[in-house]
Amino acid sequence: MIGFLLTVGPKEGGIAVQAIQSILRHYHDAKIWVRDDATTDGSYELLKGLADQHPDRIDLARNPQPMGYRGIPVSIFRSYHRIANAPEKLEMLIQLDPDVWLRDGIDELARKKFAEQGPGIVGSYMRSPSQTTRSHSWHRNNMIRDLFPLGWDKATKKFRAGFPFYLPYLSTAMRNGYKPGHHVLGAFYIMSGETLYALEKVGFWDSMPDAGSRIIKEDDPLVSIGAFIVGHKLIELHDEGTPKVWIQVANPLPFSAQEILERNYMAVHPLKYDERALAIRRELAEATAVA
Repeated sequence: MIGFLLTVGPKEGGIAVQAIQSILRHYHDAKIWVRDDATTDGSYELLKGLADQHPDRIDLARNPQPMGYRGIPVSIFRSYHRIANAPEKLEMLIQLDPDVWLRDGIDELARKKFAEQGPGIVGSYMRSPSQTTRSHSWHRNNMIRDLFPLGWDKATKKFRAGFPFYLPYLSTAMRNGYKPGHHVLGAFYIMSGETLYALEKVGFWDSMPDAGSRIIKEDDPLVSIGAFIVGHKLIELHDEGTPKVWIQVANPLPFSAQEILERNYMAVHPLKYDERALAIRRELAEATAVA
């Protein structure tokens, strides 16, 4: 079985519902896990309405209080722990932000990469979709700061003492080839089932405290450590030449709906909730609708 995970914050309910509907249409046997960040703008109600229509395919959880952008890693780790202990056994888990547009074919792409390179996490790693080299220095520098046992929490501004939760795993990861800060882009990646369950077995998904990391407030580098902890790897998503997906960091997306279709992309990021992005989403939904 293939699994999907979305974490939904304020203003994201509408585009998250579109993403879920696309998954329901294109991935008929998939299970979808959704975590709402205690939203109060109607997003949760939209998600619950859809989940109630598909109780066997959508698992909806809700944070007891808002974690915000800086709390995404905590939400993600809690979700992975939940999924790893679910009765469904997954071949792979596709994590996507609500502003990812998705169509069919991602499972076959990931299956091929896992067959060629072994288990791990497929994502935008060393190469951007435009074929430029991605930098890992910002996350590396944050990790170095995070390893000091005393300092101020980046989100709460409160003083915290103690080593980061991932320190007991770091030496193993580095022996397996991990370089501090190396990561796949958190907006969209595919984790092999072997990696998901191996990390649950060693306690990694249950190791993050409620306050998260003191300095690293992004899920990208924290999840990416996991692949190396269990002897797996990070795998490049963007093929050389013409990539099959386009996952860039931030707006604006340099394509029209027609160009996305002509290039036959399986996934693009970001398409948020601004006027232009919503118009592109409508055109793509009409063009790719299936019975």
